[in-house]
Amino acid sequence: MNGSSSQQAETKPQVAKKAPKFNLDNAIYPSAEEHKKPEIAKVSSDAARAANTDIVLYDSDGKKKSQATLLIEIGQQAALFHDENQDAYAEVKIDGISILYKIRSRDYREYLGHRLYKLIEKGANATAITDAVNTLEAAAKHDGELKTVAIRVFHDNDSHTVYIDQGCSKRKIVKIDRNGLETVTEAHVKFIRKNGMTELSQASDSGDIGLIRKYINVCEEELPLVYGWLFCALAGVKPYPILILQGEQGTGKSTTSRVIRLLVDPSSVLLRNPPRDSRDLMVSAANTHCVVLDNLSGLSPELADCMCRLSTGGGIDVRALYTDSEQFLIDLQRPILCNGIDDIATRPDLADRSFIINLPVISNKERKSELEFWQSFEKDRPKIQAALYRAISSGLKFRDQIKLTEKPRMADVVQWVTACERGLNMEGAFINAHTKNQMLAVELGIDSSPIGSAVMALMSDRKKWIGKPTEFMAALEDIAGERQVRSKAWPQSPKGLNNAIKRLMPNFRKMGIEIIKYDFGNREYRIENLNK
Repeated sequence: MNGSSSQQAETKPQVAKKAPKFNLDNAIYPSAEEHKKPEIAKVSSDAARAANTDIVLYDSDGKKKSQATLLIEIGQQAALFHDENQDAYAEVKIDGISILYKIRSRDYREYLGHRLYKLIEKGANATAITDAVNTLEAAAKHDGELKTVAIRVFHDNDSHTVYIDQGCSKRKIVKIDRNGLETVTEAHVKFIRKNGMTELSQASDSGDIGLIRKYINVCEEELPLVYGWLFCALAGVKPYPILILQGEQGTGKSTTSRVIRLLVDPSSVLLRNPPRDSRDLMVSAANTHCVVLDNLSGLSPELADCMCRLSTGGGIDVRALYTDSEQFLIDLQRPILCNGIDDIATRPDLADRSFIINLPVISNKERKSELEFWQSFEKDRPKIQAALYRAISSGLKFRDQIKLTEKPRMADVVQWVTACERGLNMEGAFINAHTKNQMLAVELGIDSSPIGSAVMALMSDRKKWIGKPTEFMAALEDIAGERQVRSKAWPQSPKGLNNAIKRLMPNFRKMGIEIIKYDFGNREYRIENLNK
């Protein structure tokens, strides 16, 4: 009895605990009783805008959702999709403007973290962001639509339309078709912004392509080659020709390169150093529309081959990060502009894809101060941009009407540029300049090769030469001389000679030298000078 009384005395009445209140921009979380039935959290206007729509902070059991869950819900409010390479993207709306993020990117992780902080006033932990990114990426790949993603330029062959990302903060797109151009904010193609991209000049109502003469140090007869490269690069017409600017110190190679790039793909870093290897070049190309390499001192065979792949299409295959067997593929085509003092396109396959321009020396009287030069250029830039857009519209309108009597290498480029020229009343200028330029490139390719020079000397005064590989090699060695034969550029075996001849075969053919090697019966070379 006493024990019972003592126990009752010690028992204290239970007081209901109040649910803790959490202040969020002067808004209160629902109490424990209130959140038995989940309600949408009332958040500040900033938080609402950050999350695009209200987020439910508690699940159906009244438990507070984890950061990963909230991040996933924030991410799901965007349009999730993937491209043909199975890269995942999220398109979000901020203040009515569509912004595209690659889901597996630092920018998108920062976006999610910022939105979560606006919602709960706490930073997102790394594990939650990683979990959310993995989930959203899977949703974009497996549940999202397949869409076209481009950098700066997309050429839609089906609708005969070119879309160009203006690069401005309002995400405006220049849409060009056969009838002209207009500025839009939405298109079926989605443009991704890469670090360093800046804004293209707003085109004026009237254009004048000739104004570019004031800002690039190129001879009049070679100007159509620069125009042609611009028409292809700005319109996304593939395969892309390679523009090579060569000249001694003081010829304005770097300045000319900057001007050209500003008209196609302006960037906070207009010129870049030569890459160390082909992988660096391909990765750089994956993050920009226009590849510009400054001050090249020749090209290694590896980089020359890589530039050819970028011109006509190709890629690299590397091991995916943190895996042993998965592949990471990059398949790219990009317009390339490079400059240097040395002869760059000495290999025939690179020369065939290139416009090689030798810049003249600028006299002291013709030089301008940097301030004067760029102020004048910015004044004329809108008119030059307008002329380029008009040329692209002309190309879309007349391309199917252009019939080439002979189709050279990269015939699509010749057809396109000729169609663009028609709208500027300069049709035919490009094909004439291109033909002369290609012959100069052929001669350069042969002259830069010790084997090429020796073969031309061997056939200079005869119509035919027939002999076995060893005899052919001995004849060339006699012409080249001991010093040349001992150099690293000289082949050390008949097999090496055969490889060198194969590489130069297209150039020999254009120079009227036909070389046939028979590998059966009496193995021999038969060389004929068709000019005799």
